[in-house]
Amino acid sequence: MSTTSFVINGTPYTVNLLNFPPDITLNTFIREHAQLTATKFMCLEGGCGACICVIKGKHPATGELRIWAANSCLTLLNTCTNWEIITSEGIGSKRIGYHPIQKMLAKLNGSQCGFCSPGFVMNMYGLLESKNGKISSEEVENSFGGNICRCTGYRPILDAMKSFAADNTYDMLLDIEELNEKCCKKTANKCCPLQQKPLNHLMYEDESQWFWPKTIEELFTALNGVKEDEFMFVGGNTAHGVYRRTESIKSFIDINEIPELKTYTIDDETLSLGANLSLTEAMDIFKVAAQKAGFEYCEQLWKHFDLIANVPVRNNGTLAGNIATKKTHMEFPSDVFITFESLNAQVVYHESESETQTTELLEFLKLPEKKLLITAFILKAYPQENFNFMSYKIMPRAQNAHAYVNAGFLFEMDKKSGQVNSARICFGGIRPDFIHATAVENMLQNQKLFDQQTVAQIFKRLSEVLEPNAVLPDASPDYRKKLACGLFYKFLLNVAPKELVKEAYKSGGQLLVRPISSGSQKYDTNEKFYPVSQPVEKLEAMIQCAGEATYMNDTLTTNNSVYCAFVGATKVGAKIENIDATEALETPGVISFFKAKDIPGVNSFTAASCGYDLEEIFCSEKVKYYDQPLGVIVATSSDIANRATNKVKVIYSSENSEIFLDTAMVLQSGRTDRIYDVSKSAVKEIKLSEAADISGSGMLELGSQYHFTMEPQTTIAVPFEDGLQVWAATQWLDHTQAAIAQMLRINISSVQLRVRRLGGGYGSKITRGNQVACAASLVAFVLNRPARFVQTIESMMNSNGKRWACTSEYEFKIRSNAKITGLKNTFWQDAGCTLNENPVPVYSTLCSKNCYQFTANNFKLDGKAVLTDAASSAWCRAPGSVESIAMIENILEHIAFEAKVDPADARLVNLEPGNKMTELLPRFIKSTEYRARRKDIDTFNEKNRWRKRGLGLAIMEYPIIYLGIFTATVSIYHSDGTVVISHGGVEMGQGMNTKVAQVAAYVFGIPLKLVKIESTDTINGANSEVTGGSVGSESVCFAVSKTCNILNARLRPIREQLKKNATWQEVVQKAFQKSINLIASDCCKEGDLQQYTVYGLGLTEIEVDILTGNNMIRRVDIVEDTGESLSPFVDIGQIEGAFVMCLGYWLSENLVYDRQTGQLMTNRTWNYKPPGAKDIPIDFRIELLQKSKNQGGFMRSKATGEPPSCLAISVIFALQHAIQSARKDAGLKREWVRLGAPTTPETIVQMAGNDINKFSLE
Repeated sequence: MSTTSFVINGTPYTVNLLNFPPDITLNTFIREHAQLTATKFMCLEGGCGACICVIKGKHPATGELRIWAANSCLTLLNTCTNWEIITSEGIGSKRIGYHPIQKMLAKLNGSQCGFCSPGFVMNMYGLLESKNGKISSEEVENSFGGNICRCTGYRPILDAMKSFAADNTYDMLLDIEELNEKCCKKTANKCCPLQQKPLNHLMYEDESQWFWPKTIEELFTALNGVKEDEFMFVGGNTAHGVYRRTESIKSFIDINEIPELKTYTIDDETLSLGANLSLTEAMDIFKVAAQKAGFEYCEQLWKHFDLIANVPVRNNGTLAGNIATKKTHMEFPSDVFITFESLNAQVVYHESESETQTTELLEFLKLPEKKLLITAFILKAYPQENFNFMSYKIMPRAQNAHAYVNAGFLFEMDKKSGQVNSARICFGGIRPDFIHATAVENMLQNQKLFDQQTVAQIFKRLSEVLEPNAVLPDASPDYRKKLACGLFYKFLLNVAPKELVKEAYKSGGQLLVRPISSGSQKYDTNEKFYPVSQPVEKLEAMIQCAGEATYMNDTLTTNNSVYCAFVGATKVGAKIENIDATEALETPGVISFFKAKDIPGVNSFTAASCGYDLEEIFCSEKVKYYDQPLGVIVATSSDIANRATNKVKVIYSSENSEIFLDTAMVLQSGRTDRIYDVSKSAVKEIKLSEAADISGSGMLELGSQYHFTMEPQTTIAVPFEDGLQVWAATQWLDHTQAAIAQMLRINISSVQLRVRRLGGGYGSKITRGNQVACAASLVAFVLNRPARFVQTIESMMNSNGKRWACTSEYEFKIRSNAKITGLKNTFWQDAGCTLNENPVPVYSTLCSKNCYQFTANNFKLDGKAVLTDAASSAWCRAPGSVESIAMIENILEHIAFEAKVDPADARLVNLEPGNKMTELLPRFIKSTEYRARRKDIDTFNEKNRWRKRGLGLAIMEYPIIYLGIFTATVSIYHSDGTVVISHGGVEMGQGMNTKVAQVAAYVFGIPLKLVKIESTDTINGANSEVTGGSVGSESVCFAVSKTCNILNARLRPIREQLKKNATWQEVVQKAFQKSINLIASDCCKEGDLQQYTVYGLGLTEIEVDILTGNNMIRRVDIVEDTGESLSPFVDIGQIEGAFVMCLGYWLSENLVYDRQTGQLMTNRTWNYKPPGAKDIPIDFRIELLQKSKNQGGFMRSKATGEPPSCLAISVIFALQHAIQSARKDAGLKREWVRLGAPTTPETIVQMAGNDINKFSLE
């Protein structure tokens, strides 16, 4: 028998597994075979949450029905027998009615681009179902570490989800009985799951095989018949999210139905955990065990396990799977291992069905045998009157990240005297062969732990034995050593009798505890113009939250479609001599391979007609950067295509040129040929406006940032008659169309593009996606078959350009009150391998003075672009302005420090007279209670040595510039008066379509529900400008308003003829009868809208653990001058999202390269960390400046998409405030600390002046 059965959303599926690859995922089946596209395809490693579904199945040991959320991208289809699988379509839709979670998320504006929304919905649904609806707000907020959202800033999502908590009083509180009733109706098999006869063994044509043992005996029967290096036990398959499974694996042994592996027992002496218990099941057991004497430490185990990965991964990942991964990869920073080893856990394992062994965990890892089955882990009782246990995990963000360093400490001791009987001191993240600080463990026997001399000796010995290795992309060895020592010091501060610990040190013994977050929003509206300025639900929010909104990869194609994957070059600076794809082409399922010579036209994905230098689609000769695409593999599936890329052999020239990865390397080498003076000051030498009292200089270094759109770069190209129809994830259809046409050497009119919406853009899809679009179009055109190209996250991060990194060197002259008398700023921005999309002469220069006063001669700014051996840098949200405002605000902060004046006063004294900021800043200082809070923070810092707070202020003046043409076509249907609009802009989460609909409804005087926005295409939207620069929404709204007025003019005579109270439908029907054209088109062009300035102010309060570098943002206040907002909910969402995206830029998003090869080492969710739900401000306050009409722009409104990004620099100034206090306590000289982007926990600890040898209790 080769068939299996399961249910998806109430529909039974009986599947012949031999018709699919042996390692097909549930995600692939759901999307490509069940054709349910709410479940998204993104990172494929359980790190983003876009693919989450909910599973119901029987527990193999208890027989009880279990419900859990899972990452469908990690769940293998062959493990799904008798399961009921639920996707977003299954809980709510326009057909069956929407689910309360979907409705609430839409209602509270928790969906912008919408790509991530179904994943959030299903994670919440799984949480509610698994807890029978009884959850707290704290549980809810803690459960979304595995869901990434780049648009919203999370606040509205968390508000929506917390409304279902038992302790929340929101008026749409979920009735769990109603939920259960709805679930039974929609998924009929909930109450009577399938009972298919289980599979035992299946052999595939390629000699791969699957086994489904039900007993340990059956398991060893299977194990004895497979080769040692070609099998894997299948539990949750979550290790694939860390270490990609190799093609050598031919035998899969599913161990999920063996009852013995899913049980636990507890008595007075031991807790025995079945090896195949999921981490979530183990956590539930810890909660129970912690109530039993001797096992109180399980409460700490629960807390530590809660920091492992995320909820769906913990629901599926198992204890034994985690340890098996550690056994194979000793560098793996396993939290299960480090906690269990510190507790001296024992491993029970089988070498055969009859041979059972018990050994220590560390000894198990050393065993050479691979055919071992772990059956249980045994934890001992440790009476709390004699034992102290604590464990730690320090990460680059609050959740869903592996540790810099993790640790576990178990001490048996006399708690009164402090005398140690035994100690287990374990660290992870030091180096693969280091676990125990054995020398310190031995030294401490019979010693009094809290004696000053003992404490000093501990850190002396720790400093000697801790020798972390240097390996990319891990943090530096010095930081990891300091962190490990800091964790043990934190343990001492925590367990020592309070009377032995200095008062100011006590708070250092605790980790930061984050309370539940909240937010407030202030705005005004004008009912005169409703629905314009009305706070309405985003137009597409409901279908996005239900998973009904379609994105490029949701486009269905015929079954002869092919899939594409790039082959990348790996030798930067060398020339490609030969490409041999023979082995790849021999792989079953591979159809073809295309390279530069196969392109009939221009080998460039950028078009000169759009003002760009040419960039090669496929590298033809010299390799410009690591993983530069040199060709494309075409196959019958995405998996086959991506695997085959490694089989293409490339011969390079022997020349070995030096690699220059960043500006610093170029400057240090003196390679002036790579430096371009793009923005040169007319001022040769600055002339001071008045005599200076203080001089200073400094440097600011800003790294790059990956856009991290939730929707990958995606194109579907379909041959049609004499050309192509293309569905491409692009912000600039005109440019993508031109690039494809020039590549194929066909008329532009033969290439027609359509974009319904994007799953985020932020600049990444202006031109960077053209490379995928051109490759897919080439394949479709040549093979005459539909081609689907969805770029993997690794490929995108390697080959797509990112934010322009920036280095600034500045000198200032000031008076004693911080008034600037002269300023010189020279900055370099990293262009990558071309000068395309260069912000230096634009926003980097335009924003350089911000709102400060300078004379014609006391300010000198020189901007340079630097060519490096990296992918060409790209526009990224607020390009140039983020860097430019950061530069000038950093200088003002530095000036305040040197003048010893308050940073707010330094800004006030330097404001341009008459600038609007002269009114806004004093008001902001007062409304945020800035001065009182800063005083309170200073008092807090004086009383706490190892925990510090800081307050950071930033202000901005952001010029808005209109470019190009945006078209609009408005059609009125005579039968019912509904209106459909197609325009030249691209909806990508910024709420453009919502604002357009509001404007059309206002101009026509009709209800908003009568207006529908259709897809953007290259027919109605021909020649339209790129959607970017924050001006797309306003420009399209203006074009639509003009077009609607054309139609109104045509309808005016009809209105005059009819009675005064004639309905809209009557007017339209009469016009149709009189043959009046009810379709009109017009555009917004340069000069139609008056340019203007956006003002904004941000204040960030942060708390920092000086021993670890971990921090939490206690409060953020933002006031932005948005004019009269066209749509307040949309604009608030844009402000929150932009700010949080750049919090990631400043705090956690670290791009680490191998400086020898140019390879990006942080190229996936495993090691690149944008902010998560618990990284946002705890108290997030947004105000749209009220009674502030815009004299320019459209309908008195202002743009909001990008400007707020510039205010996130305030978090760095808050850190500066905190770090300066720590440095003062450390006895360091008062001096300015250079902080940049990103300022990670490593930077904080290194700058804080921690001295291991000075750690003490007193």
